[in-house]
Amino acid sequence: MDGILAAVPSAMCVSLRSSCRNRDNAESIYHFPSKSSNRVSVLQTGNYVSSQRGNSLLKKRHCSEISRVIVKSAASSVGNADEYAEETATSVKFQRSVTLPGCSSPLSLLGTGFREKKFAIIGVKVYAAGYYVNESILSGLSTWKGRSADEIQRDSSLFSSIFQAQAEKSLQIVLVRDVDGKTFWDALDEAISPRIKSPSSDDTTALSTFRGIFQNRPLNKGSVILLTWINTSKMLVSVSLGGLPTDVDATIESGNVTSALFDVFFGDSPVSPTLKSSVANQLAMTLV
Repeated sequence: MDGILAAVPSAMCVSLRSSCRNRDNAESIYHFPSKSSNRVSVLQTGNYVSSQRGNSLLKKRHCSEISRVIVKSAASSVGNADEYAEETATSVKFQRSVTLPGCSSPLSLLGTGFREKKFAIIGVKVYAAGYYVNESILSGLSTWKGRSADEIQRDSSLFSSIFQAQAEKSLQIVLVRDVDGKTFWDALDEAISPRIKSPSSDDTTALSTFRGIFQNRPLNKGSVILLTWINTSKMLVSVSLGGLPTDVDATIESGNVTSALFDVFFGDSPVSPTLKSSVANQLAMTLV
């Protein structure tokens, strides 16, 4: 990365220096009298040369300043590229490493995607999503080393292993359009409830708590929702109107609800195929 950073500004600086030299040469050709013109005095010539040298120094300083600005700008761009990953369909940027409320250690980004809802025949993007895991989870996936992204995506046992791992993982949802809280919950519940065949009283309580977070709550474009699995039966929900939430809004304690929600995103019929595909691709590159 440092090599790339060094090479690009250097090439641009060479181009700038060349441009400055060409401009100096052009000005010299234009201003110096030719042999056929009238002679100028030594004093006039000396003053002109002195002036030209001063101008040349100024131009060199100017080129040097531009070079420094380019290097600084390029370094800033590379830093940003290292720190964030962009979900291309929505242009939402996700931090590659985050520390979330309720988590004991930072989590790393494993993939991004988006959720699209069809109205009539038109697909409308509702939110972007980034999936984060505690990196210790990856060490328990050695059985899948060398598998292709397609094989990983089709193997439900791998995603089941991720869910069962006793380490934190989180889904970060960023809305890309205004959505009423009730509408958001209704769409989520529509996916969760069919996955719970015989709800227990704990399941019903958990769903009621989950629902209460979003009722009468406007979710504007840019709102962030965190769904963080602490373990297989405990999930934290955090919501903010912009930026990463700093507090936990509710705790969901139901193995059926937490596993159903995980299946909504990483089961055989995920609501965001692009997210699952992205995670599979990243796992294929990581598990080598």
